[in-house]
Amino acid sequence: MTTASRTDSGFDFRLVVIAVAGGALSGFFGVGGGILLVPMILLFLAPARKVAHATSLGAIIALSFAGMVGFAMSDRVDWVVGVTLGAGGVIGGALGAQLMDKLSARTLRLIFAVVLVVAGVRMLF
Repeated sequence: MTTASRTDSGFDFRLVVIAVAGGALSGFFGVGGGILLVPMILLFLAPARKVAHATSLGAIIALSFAGMVGFAMSDRVDWVVGVTLGAGGVIGGALGAQLMDKLSARTLRLIFAVVLVVAGVRMLF
Protein backbone atom coordinates (compact mmCIF):
# COMPACT_ATOMS: atom_id res chain seq x y z
CA MET A 1 0.00 0.00 0.00
CA THR A 2 1.36 3.39 -0.87
CA THR A 3 1.03 6.53 1.19
CA ALA A 4 0.96 10.17 0.23
CA SER A 5 4.47 10.62 1.58
CA ARG A 6 6.17 7.78 -0.27
CA THR A 7 8.70 8.85 -2.89
CA ASP A 8 9.11 7.20 -6.28
CA SER A 9 12.11 5.23 -5.01
CA GLY A 10 10.05 3.90 -2.09
CA PHE A 11 12.47 5.35 0.49
CA ASP A 12 11.33 8.08 2.82
CA PHE A 13 13.76 9.39 5.45
CA ARG A 14 10.84 10.12 7.75
CA LEU A 15 10.43 6.36 8.14
CA VAL A 16 13.92 6.18 9.64
CA VAL A 17 13.13 9.01 12.05
CA ILE A 18 9.84 7.41 13.10
CA ALA A 19 11.49 4.01 13.53
CA VAL A 20 14.41 5.24 15.62
CA ALA A 21 12.27 7.58 17.73
CA GLY A 22 9.58 4.94 18.25
CA GLY A 23 12.12 2.31 19.21
CA ALA A 24 14.04 4.56 21.57
CA LEU A 25 10.93 5.89 23.29
CA SER A 26 9.35 2.44 23.58
CA GLY A 27 12.53 1.00 25.05
CA PHE A 28 12.96 3.93 27.41
CA PHE A 29 9.36 4.11 28.64
CA GLY A 30 8.49 0.44 28.25
CA VAL A 31 5.27 1.35 26.47
CA GLY A 32 3.60 -0.40 23.58
CA GLY A 33 4.85 0.89 20.28
CA GLY A 34 1.35 1.59 18.99
CA ILE A 35 0.86 4.44 21.44
CA LEU A 36 3.90 6.12 19.92
CA LEU A 37 4.01 4.83 16.36
CA VAL A 38 0.40 5.42 15.33
CA PRO A 39 0.49 9.16 16.06
CA MET A 40 3.91 9.51 14.40
CA ILE A 41 2.78 7.58 11.30
CA LEU A 42 -0.36 9.70 11.04
CA LEU A 43 1.52 12.95 11.60
CA PHE A 44 4.46 12.40 9.26
CA LEU A 45 3.16 9.97 6.63
CA ALA A 46 -0.59 10.70 6.61
CA PRO A 47 -1.99 7.33 5.50
CA ALA A 48 -5.54 6.26 6.26
CA ARG A 49 -6.05 5.77 10.01
CA LYS A 50 -6.65 2.02 9.70
CA VAL A 51 -3.46 1.68 7.63
CA ALA A 52 -1.48 3.49 10.34
CA HIS A 53 -2.84 1.22 13.07
CA ALA A 54 -2.18 -1.95 11.07
CA THR A 55 1.28 -0.79 9.96
CA SER A 56 2.34 -0.07 13.54
CA LEU A 57 1.58 -3.69 14.45
CA GLY A 58 4.10 -4.91 11.90
CA ALA A 59 6.74 -2.57 13.27
CA ILE A 60 6.02 -3.57 16.86
CA ILE A 61 7.31 -7.10 16.21
CA ALA A 62 10.87 -5.91 15.60
CA LEU A 63 10.66 -3.08 18.12
CA SER A 64 9.47 -5.39 20.90
CA PHE A 65 12.07 -8.02 20.12
CA ALA A 66 14.92 -5.51 20.22
CA GLY A 67 13.73 -4.06 23.52
CA MET A 68 13.21 -7.51 25.02
CA VAL A 69 16.71 -8.63 24.06
CA GLY A 70 18.21 -5.51 25.62
CA PHE A 71 16.34 -6.06 28.89
CA ALA A 72 16.92 -9.83 28.85
CA MET A 73 20.67 -9.24 28.70
CA SER A 74 20.30 -7.34 31.99
CA ASP A 75 18.14 -10.16 33.42
CA ARG A 76 15.11 -7.89 33.73
CA VAL A 77 12.52 -9.99 31.90
CA ASP A 78 9.97 -12.02 33.87
CA TRP A 79 9.62 -14.81 31.31
CA VAL A 80 6.50 -16.41 32.79
CA VAL A 81 4.62 -13.11 32.77
CA GLY A 82 6.03 -12.13 29.37
CA VAL A 83 5.12 -15.40 27.65
CA THR A 84 1.66 -15.41 29.25
CA LEU A 85 1.00 -11.83 28.14
CA GLY A 86 2.36 -12.64 24.70
CA ALA A 87 0.03 -15.62 24.28
CA GLY A 88 -2.95 -13.55 25.38
CA GLY A 89 -1.80 -10.75 23.14
CA VAL A 90 -1.86 -13.03 20.10
CA ILE A 91 -5.51 -13.87 20.78
CA GLY A 92 -6.44 -10.28 21.67
CA GLY A 93 -4.58 -8.91 18.66
CA ALA A 94 -6.51 -11.13 16.28
CA LEU A 95 -9.81 -10.12 17.89
CA GLY A 96 -8.85 -6.44 17.88
CA ALA A 97 -7.92 -6.54 14.19
CA GLN A 98 -11.33 -8.00 13.35
CA LEU A 99 -13.06 -5.35 15.45
CA MET A 100 -11.07 -2.53 13.86
CA ASP A 101 -12.28 -3.59 10.41
CA LYS A 102 -15.87 -3.08 11.59
CA LEU A 103 -15.32 0.41 13.03
CA SER A 104 -15.45 3.67 11.13
CA ALA A 105 -12.27 5.74 11.02
CA ARG A 106 -13.98 8.37 13.20
CA THR A 107 -14.94 5.83 15.87
CA LEU A 108 -11.43 4.36 15.82
CA ARG A 109 -9.95 7.86 16.23
CA LEU A 110 -12.20 8.60 19.20
CA ILE A 111 -11.48 5.29 20.94
CA PHE A 112 -7.73 5.73 20.40
CA ALA A 113 -7.88 9.29 21.74
CA VAL A 114 -9.70 8.14 24.88
CA VAL A 115 -7.15 5.37 25.45
CA LEU A 116 -4.27 7.85 25.09
CA VAL A 117 -5.88 10.34 27.50
CA VAL A 118 -6.61 7.65 30.08
CA ALA A 119 -3.06 6.29 29.78
CA GLY A 120 -1.64 9.80 30.16
CA VAL A 121 -3.72 10.57 33.22
CA ARG A 122 -2.79 7.25 34.82
CA MET A 123 0.90 7.97 34.22
CA LEU A 124 0.57 11.33 35.96
CA PHE A 125 -0.83 9.68 39.09
